[in-house]
Amino acid sequence: MRPATGPARQRGVAVLTAVLVVTLATVLAVNLLWQSSVDLRRTETLLLQDQARQYNLGGEELARVFLAKDYRNDPGGMDTTKEIWATPLKRDFEGGFFEGWLLDQQGRFDLNSLLDKNGQPDEKATRQFVRMLTLLPLESPLDSNTANSLMEATVDWIDPDTAPMLNGAEDDRYTSREPPYRPANFWFVSVSELQAVEGYTAEIYAALAPHITALPPAGDQRRPININTATDVVLASLVDNENLASVESLLNQEYAKVTDFTDEAPGFKAIESDISVNSDWFLLSVTTSIGTTQSTLYSLLERRGENVAVRLRSFDVK
Repeated sequence: MRPATGPARQRGVAVLTAVLVVTLATVLAVNLLWQSSVDLRRTETLLLQDQARQYNLGGEELARVFLAKDYRNDPGGMDTTKEIWATPLKRDFEGGFFEGWLLDQQGRFDLNSLLDKNGQPDEKATRQFVRMLTLLPLESPLDSNTANSLMEATVDWIDPDTAPMLNGAEDDRYTSREPPYRPANFWFVSVSELQAVEGYTAEIYAALAPHITALPPAGDQRRPININTATDVVLASLVDNENLASVESLLNQEYAKVTDFTDEAPGFKAIESDISVNSDWFLLSVTTSIGTTQSTLYSLLERRGENVAVRLRSFDVK
């Protein structure tokens, strides 16, 4: 059979061209629809994230109101875990919910207190930190030598020089890792940084994290530990010859004065200047869930009288 020629062949080319044009148009239309769907989804997600962030900031403002009201009701009085500011707050709204809670940071050990105002190891703080490490309820409790090595590595992480302490760790130890990195040589902003410090295992960090905090350096003053909100490890580490069992009856009490506490626990009389019954620093966590979006706000709050200021703030969006 002879191939088609003339008008018949032209009609065949026209049909193929039309099919090709329709195919290209279909592909282009599907691509445009997909891109529009992606853009719409992205815009919706951004709007939900922004909405969740606004709820988080609203929770932050509510926490500041609670702390200021607590001071007005009892200026200079005690702060305990039984007060309204310490009660977790949860609120539902159309399409989601938010929940927030405040944790007193002066019931914990401040990692930045390991250095004095001159950037040198603080003797009292370093001894307490070593005791804390030995008190941790680990499967294999730390001995004093291991605890001392961890303390020195922690001090080296934040001190301004590059000379390691006897059992510490500086640049040469961290730059040889894969991937390499350097110690901060700056005060802790978050306790999570401790996971990067030489010697800390996941088990040690998990056991230690509930008992520590990272507050802006206080200069030549050491912030006292609030005995009303102190954890068992922190309380037992304040003096020698104490253990977790011996301080159990002293936890989460409502001591109006330091002397009320030391009358009940005479072993703490020598450190009355290092303890208190109230607090100025609090960590707020607010989590908002809207649809598939979840946003968490962390705010470090400082209370000075009725004034409550945000010192550090960070968001974690999922």
